Amino acid sequence: MTFIVLEGFSGTGKTTLAKTLEQRGWMRLAESAHAVSSEIPVGERADTFSDFSLVGATMQYASIIARSRREREIVAEGYFLSDLAYALIRYELRKSAAYPHLLEMVRNVLRERVLRPDLYLLLRAHPATIRRRQEEKNEREKNVSKFFRERYYTAIEYIHGELRQGNLEIVNTDSDAEKTLAMIMTKLRSHGIEVSAS
Repeated sequence: MTFIVLEGFSGTGKTTLAKTLEQRGWMRLAESAHAVSSEIPVGERADTFSDFSLVGATMQYASIIARSRREREIVAEGYFLSDLAYALIRYELRKSAAYPHLLEMVRNVLRERVLRPDLYLLLRAHPATIRRRQEEKNEREKNVSKFFRERYYTAIEYIHGELRQGNLEIVNTDSDAEKTLAMIMTKLRSHGIEVSAS
């Protein structure tokens, strides 16, 4: 069965697309920011301890993926690479010291074949689309900094390279969820990935 990851800055449509696939029978793994307690700051407000907590939340999915992957299609709203991208930005800004430790831990986790996604889909959207979608988010999840948005994509591409996760496709999500989902299915087929859910 297929395991795909939707990577992308907050507001690019990860949750909407993952919920659409969930309605079609996929197992959805929520973004780590949704999985941790609301007491833990995320995005621009996070720190060293937040970074460890966020990766820890994603780590909890490891046993779920290992057990369920033979039986169900799985879609994750972000995975370790998104967590690391944000941790790297915070490390560069001296808001967190967690990045070097987390990088090595994730490197070890991804050595397990069952925990490596079949495909990473890097979602992009026009800044106006992101701004509009950010307005719908609660205060905790908003990332208003242009620096964070622009640095996120170079950080994620760097980390994909560092971890040798080469199976990356870019998807523009400015159109509605159904059109974007059709593009995603086309990209899956182009990689020889056939999915059972329709």
